[in-house]
Amino acid sequence: EFIEQHRQQPFLCVAGFYSPHSPWVAPQEFIERYDPQRLSIPSYPPEVEANRASDQFGEDELRRAHQGYYAMVSEVDHHVGRILEHLDRLGLRDDTVVVFTSDHGEWLGEHLRYGKGYPGHDCVTRVPLIVRWPGHVEHPGRTERGLVEGVDVLPTLLECAGIPVPGDLQGQSLHPALCGEKWSGRPGALTEMDGWKTLRTSDYRYVLEADGGEQLYDLREDPQAYRDLSSDSAQAALLAQLRHQLLVHQLQSERPRPRIWPY
Repeated sequence: EFIEQHRQQPFLCVAGFYSPHSPWVAPQEFIERYDPQRLSIPSYPPEVEANRASDQFGEDELRRAHQGYYAMVSEVDHHVGRILEHLDRLGLRDDTVVVFTSDHGEWLGEHLRYGKGYPGHDCVTRVPLIVRWPGHVEHPGRTERGLVEGVDVLPTLLECAGIPVPGDLQGQSLHPALCGEKWSGRPGALTEMDGWKTLRTSDYRYVLEADGGEQLYDLREDPQAYRDLSSDSAQAALLAQLRHQLLVHQLQSERPRPRIWPY
C-alpha cells in the first residue's frame, strides 16, 4: 500500500521483519520445507563438548532450533519476493534501489548459546548485505569481500539517489563498489555495546573490555573463535597492532557534529 501511494514521487520504504528471531515459530508451510535430520548443526571442540549438559544443546534440540530458524528465513524470503514482484509490476524495478540486510545474526547453538551479544562472534555480527539496483550495478551477481559496517548503508543510499552526504555521518558510501570502481572496504568493522568493543578484520577478531581485558582470535585457523590467543606472548605485536587499529577507528568515527547547548 505504501509503494502504491508513493509511486509517483521519490520514496524511502523500510520494511522491517521480526523473523528470523527467537522464538523460532513460523507458518507450517515453511517449517515443512526443512527436514531436521538433514540439517547441519554445530560441532564443538573437546573442551566445549565436555561442558554440554545432557538436557541442553542436544542433537535433537539443535536440529529443531535450526529447522525453526531456517523456516523463518524462508518466510522473510517469501515476503521480500512479494515486494520485489510488486515493484516489477508497477514498473519501478529500474528506478528503485533495494537493500536487504539485518541488524544481527544468531548463535543458534554455537558456543553453547542462543541469541546474540558479547563478544560478537561472526555468527552474531556477520549479516547479509545485498543490493539490487538494475542498470546501475556493474556486473550484478558478484560478491565483494571488503568489510562493511551498518552505518555505511545510509551514505550509500544518499549517493545512489544523488543527495549530498552530510559530513557528520560516520558511514562510508559503498557506491564505488556498486559501480565497479576501486573499493577495498574497511580495514576493520566495529561491534560495540556498553562495556566492550570488538574489531573484526579480514583475519582476526579483537575484543576489548572496559576493565582492560582482551581477547584475540585468528579466524583463518579458528573460524568459530573458540581459541583465545590473547595470553600468547607470541601475539604481543599483533595485539598492539589491533589496539592501535581500534583506537584509530574510534577517532575516524568522530565527525564534526552540530554543537548542542543544554540549558
